[in-house]
Amino acid sequence: MRPQSINHILPTITTVADLTKRAGDLTLTYFRRHLKIADKGWELGIVTEADLASEKLLKDAILTQFPHHAILAEESGMRECESSDNSVIWIIDPLDGTTNFSKGNPYYCVSVGVGVRNGNSCVMELAAIFHPFSGDLYTAEKGKGAFLNGAPIRISLLEDLSSVSCATGFAGNKMAKLSYVLRTIEIFQNNILGMRINGAAALDLCNTARGMFQGFFERNLSPWELAAGSLILQEAGAVVTDMEGNPFDTLRCRDILAANQVLHKKMLDLISSAGPWPQ
Repeated sequence: MRPQSINHILPTITTVADLTKRAGDLTLTYFRRHLKIADKGWELGIVTEADLASEKLLKDAILTQFPHHAILAEESGMRECESSDNSVIWIIDPLDGTTNFSKGNPYYCVSVGVGVRNGNSCVMELAAIFHPFSGDLYTAEKGKGAFLNGAPIRISLLEDLSSVSCATGFAGNKMAKLSYVLRTIEIFQNNILGMRINGAAALDLCNTARGMFQGFFERNLSPWELAAGSLILQEAGAVVTDMEGNPFDTLRCRDILAANQVLHKKMLDLISSAGPWPQ
């Protein structure tokens, strides 16, 4: 149910898209320049001054226009609102693909999702993901489809495993978890046309939604990497679940599996053959 309180009114998709693009344009002013970089610690990766500047722009704009909304942001965590019931939450990744960005690799993006939260559950309503280097802007509004630069996009309808290309990643996984990921990649590589690992999950989700990749899966992700992209995928016609096939929820799921209905089932079978996820 969409929020009714005047303090919990959803923004328009135009507002979300424009804000996302502004943040992305800001990151370009830092791209392939000398960057201040800090290590966030084991399994957490790095943060650059561009991440922080992008997040500040996003949060400042949101708090100015929607001061009663909650915000979950990668670098600063949760900013709560008065109530977690039927309330609006912005889930933002100011720069997904920071390692790529820090090395001058343009495969990165800014991701902004807006959802309605009830307790620990969230239904995504609006999404925008911007790839600054190409200028590609992906948007979705629940029930109204997914778009790339204003044109509708749909997932690939390929179903034959030998014909498909799938994307995944493993940035936050070490030791036993990494061994599991590599085993899964090996299984897929031996059954499909080819695996791709790009280093920015949110952008991979968009490229799956547009049919460039036929499927995507990854474990041990965070809500800000999944929030906007999961809605774009669903609105592009994908079946989106966790990697056990359970219904996807942005605030509760740490992994994702997305493809058309037939391919999703085949991918789920391949993942199951890798065994249980190490705890």
